[in-house]
Amino acid sequence: MSRQDNPHGLTSITRRRLIGSGVAVSAAFLAGCIGGDDAAVPAGDRLSFTQQVAPIEWDPVVLNDAYSSQITQVLYDGLYEYDVGTLDPQPKLAADAPEIERDGQRFVVELRDGPEFHNGDPVTAEDVVHSFLAPVEEQTDNMPDFDMIESAEAIDDTTVQFDLEYPYAPFETITLPTSIVNSEVRQSDPDAYNTENPIGSGPYQFAEWEDGEYVDVERWDDYWDEPSQVAAIRYEPAEDDAGRVSRILAEETDIMEGIPPQDWDDIESEDGIEIASIDSTSYLYMAFNCNEGPTADPDVRRAIAHCHSRRDFVEDIFGEAAVFTNMSVAPSVAEEFDMPADQFLEMNYEFDPDRAQELLDESDAIDDGEELDIIVPPDDIRQQWAEVIADRLDEIGYGASVRRLDWDVFTDTYQSGDADEFNIYALGWTGGADPDVYFYQLFHEDNEGLTQGHFYDNPEFHENIQDARRSVDPAERSELYTEIQTEINEQAIHLPGWSDLNAVAYVEDAVEGVHASTSVSTNPHLDHPDLNLL
Repeated sequence: MSRQDNPHGLTSITRRRLIGSGVAVSAAFLAGCIGGDDAAVPAGDRLSFTQQVAPIEWDPVVLNDAYSSQITQVLYDGLYEYDVGTLDPQPKLAADAPEIERDGQRFVVELRDGPEFHNGDPVTAEDVVHSFLAPVEEQTDNMPDFDMIESAEAIDDTTVQFDLEYPYAPFETITLPTSIVNSEVRQSDPDAYNTENPIGSGPYQFAEWEDGEYVDVERWDDYWDEPSQVAAIRYEPAEDDAGRVSRILAEETDIMEGIPPQDWDDIESEDGIEIASIDSTSYLYMAFNCNEGPTADPDVRRAIAHCHSRRDFVEDIFGEAAVFTNMSVAPSVAEEFDMPADQFLEMNYEFDPDRAQELLDESDAIDDGEELDIIVPPDDIRQQWAEVIADRLDEIGYGASVRRLDWDVFTDTYQSGDADEFNIYALGWTGGADPDVYFYQLFHEDNEGLTQGHFYDNPEFHENIQDARRSVDPAERSELYTEIQTEINEQAIHLPGWSDLNAVAYVEDAVEGVHASTSVSTNPHLDHPDLNLL
């Protein structure tokens, strides 16, 4: 399916996630095992899904990577959830829409009567309170999603009251759709809950995990809501592009994500293989160390922007599979908030090697011929982008080294702000339906060393982000975000890259009802009732 064939446009939105990030969690977990061979489902009854990156953890309170979330989305129910084809969160564990009081600073939510966790415990208001407060109390990477909550209280077993420090406009659309954990089991052994024993109330139970090899989940037959048609799912990572493509072409997997752009046409033309795709909420970027070192000088950053053509890189690599962008939110989100995307495109640093060399030669922050240090996660395309920059800098008398790091090393490094560790880093973000989850998480000083590694320092800039976060006036927020984005472009804090299609390839004789999602974290919808093995 080509981009123009996309039937949905913007559909379901979920929480933001680092795209391809291990996020400060060691990969050295022992294989977890629940159920084992006795609980195994025959391979013919099990859907096979090939992931781009191996998942690493199962506790929604702490996990912050898209690939783990692809699995936990079927293990846990949210208080609210997004259906395919809608921007609006729908009640899931909640019985109805929240009651909103105190001018948008109090939300009261009633729970359904009946949902249970996989161990038979009822889902209670105390579980909801813990799910919303634990990220801040434990200072996890998800803390920015919840730090506007002043208090959360279980009024009774099925009623929760949230009081906010300020009217946070995205609370209903971004924060309330949170996965609910079993508070008693989790608090009894948080490490085990994250690595061996995740207990949710979703349509599937955790069954078996071999680290780096596969994760098995099995349908929970006592699920309180409409059951899934697929008895079990096996998630298998294949981080090598060629390996993933060969698996789907040989029909060794039912569904594959992470379609390499160069293989798109071959896969699409292959008999028996279909592609489901949709515009994403993803944003891929190159960011600078503004804290110290040569890239603390904005002219050095502008020179790097001028030394190559991002637009040509994106168009050459992706074709119709992605769109070049010069803003730090997904185009669909900018459109919803009436942000001037065309104005930002006009601010693009076009390819001008003479101007790049002039800026570098005139800067006192970089020596003649000095090489910069670019770090990238294990991703071929972002490595290619970094190598283009290195080559172009070399052509004008400077240069750069490109280091491809494992996820956990990469995240620890870019969060340091240390010029001895890096000057430039490449990352991605899969956001939601509100600009706050991009600008606050990726740019505000509160998140330095968490989800923000550039350490850009301008008090007025950060105050604007806070003002936009605390405003419920859409026009005021749009104006503030336009001012913020303008400064990002003028100061070259980030070099925006692209927003790609979320796409999956699938074997049409093996599976039906495959729905792509706007968020990598929920792509595809494997708990959708239409999904079925053939």
